[in-house]
Amino acid sequence: MVGLGLMGGSLALAVRRFTPQVEVVGVDLPEVLPRVQARGAVDRAMPPGELSAAVAGSDLVFLATPIKVILELIPKVAPHMQEGAILTDLGSTKTEICRLARERVPDGVHFIGGHPLTGAEGRGIARADPFLFQNALYVLCPLPGVEGALPPLRGFLERLGAIVVELAPEEHDRIAAYVSHLPQLLAVALVNLVGREEGFLRFAAGGFRDLTRIASSPFGIWEDILSTNAPFIKQALGDLLSELSKLGERLEEGPREEFRRAKALRDSLPRAAKGFLREYPRVRVILPDRPGALARATSALAKEGINIKDLELQRVREGSGGTFLVYLEGGKEAARAAAILRSCGFEAEVVA
Repeated sequence: MVGLGLMGGSLALAVRRFTPQVEVVGVDLPEVLPRVQARGAVDRAMPPGELSAAVAGSDLVFLATPIKVILELIPKVAPHMQEGAILTDLGSTKTEICRLARERVPDGVHFIGGHPLTGAEGRGIARADPFLFQNALYVLCPLPGVEGALPPLRGFLERLGAIVVELAPEEHDRIAAYVSHLPQLLAVALVNLVGREEGFLRFAAGGFRDLTRIASSPFGIWEDILSTNAPFIKQALGDLLSELSKLGERLEEGPREEFRRAKALRDSLPRAAKGFLREYPRVRVILPDRPGALARATSALAKEGINIKDLELQRVREGSGGTFLVYLEGGKEAARAAAILRSCGFEAEVVA
């Protein structure tokens, strides 16, 4: 594992937890390694100066660094890897990375581009989470000629809880431009636009805040993404401007059809997915703001053998209580869970 920040550290912790028979060798800066070892993320920790020795005997190498660093590492790492080994990465764009790999990875080493569609607040090994990849989409972009290496990597990632899908590098980057990179730029532009008007932001309520939450993302995370996917992002921006222009032209007559179509498309998204590939039934439960209330609710479900897939706090009022969504495996479990919670005195119902 080259790079042990949030993503690489989480991957290392997941490997240690779910495939303990696998030896994890981690490479990062000397000042980072004590924190990595304190978390038990690796079996062996090595500084960048020992990179070639770290990868020489490895069957599988992950490059979990910023994109520009991945591009620098591929020609440095690949020549030291043994024949039959797999080299992959966690970069958020794939076209440039896979193009370089085609040119610089020697025969006998299998390069498969990778991008886990997951993340968390914060950065570094301190925020690493062994469950970060659970039920998360994980895109693989295999190069020609690596077909034999694909099943082992897919199986390895699935053992960590990921849901693996395959895309061509260009297809991945075009999709990412529309569903990830464009929303980020839209949030940045909208906050800057409204922020130029004195006093406007203090009136920004839930809709504005929800739409622009990602505007708080630091530029350091996005710099490499935007520069390596600029052509597809510019295409997406042009399409968005065209769509906004059409809406502007129809304001007086009312863009009813556009609203109808958007609602239908938005409603077709998995409503209970929470980042999962499929929907999970949910139970909405209202808990009082008292010590132990949440523990009592979850313990009651555990006592009856009900496994919680996820738990989400929707809203809370200090001193009064809060509304939680409990995600369950199936409809029957959701109905049972709601009945159990009601028997404990909580207000609970299955929601669509």
